[in-house]
Amino acid sequence: NFVVDVYDTQANDADFQKVMTNTKLEKAAVFIGPVRSSHVQMFAEWGKQRRKIIVSPETPTADLTKQNPGFIQINPSLRAHCEAIVRYVRRTHRPDEVTLLCKVKEADRLAYFHNANNAIGGSVFNELIVPDETANFSKVDLKRYLRPGRTAVFILPTWASQDFVNAFLRNLNSIKGSNQVEVYGMPQWAGFETIEPEFFMNNNVYITSASYIDYTQQQIKAFQQKFYDATGTIPDNDGFNGYDVTLFTGRMLSRYGLSFPERLRTEAFRGLHGDFQFVNRFAAGAVDDGRNQPDYLENTFVHLLKFGKTGFVPAN
Repeated sequence: NFVVDVYDTQANDADFQKVMTNTKLEKAAVFIGPVRSSHVQMFAEWGKQRRKIIVSPETPTADLTKQNPGFIQINPSLRAHCEAIVRYVRRTHRPDEVTLLCKVKEADRLAYFHNANNAIGGSVFNELIVPDETANFSKVDLKRYLRPGRTAVFILPTWASQDFVNAFLRNLNSIKGSNQVEVYGMPQWAGFETIEPEFFMNNNVYITSASYIDYTQQQIKAFQQKFYDATGTIPDNDGFNGYDVTLFTGRMLSRYGLSFPERLRTEAFRGLHGDFQFVNRFAAGAVDDGRNQPDYLENTFVHLLKFGKTGFVPAN
């Protein structure tokens, strides 16, 4: 049996600081949360000093903590999303068919794609970096990336500007002709409301996502009913995530006790909204040689979704 205490910080700095002073925290061995990234960073340091296990259910920030093997990040970082795109694209496309496209201020994200591509091997990806003020693509030559009989792949690691993505997809749709294209974007694209569905469809748009809930599955329906019976509301994505993370943590503790972080690289977990597959993460430049201690553990399972007639659905 587990003894579980629940604290609600209201995502408020003052309330969080008050929780941090609670002496009962010192007696606990495993923590799930908090949610806000600033709180996670503080709590990760607190847990590191006391050798606590912290399961971070929400914050996807990479390199949030160092030399902290008891820190478990559930939400995949941007690096994990980029790596997933590269692995998927390289299954069917040559590197010289792939173009990384972004604004100048986003160019630091391209290293994730290049590093993942280098790990697979082959030539380098193309880069197209446009000025930050780019509002349309009338003066950007996309045609030079289109080749008859081959598929032109564009990867856009951008999420803040719906207008930028819309302008790119509109232009590509108008100039591609009979050439085959594929476009890979970020999870936030699923919430873009001003982009015409035909631009997603005609340009074969894919996105990554940390979660995908198939509401036709019986186990999903059963969970929704139990959740509604208990709370009077239908669970949103946070509800599914909370259930998955808590069940995962409980199962790992039941199997391995407090040594479970050491077992995660060989453990797979299938949740209602996504799977968990863990890797050791190390500081930039450090290599996993099997002997050095990881900075933290990260779940890197990412869904690849393709836009179809019913919206974004699993690519395969």
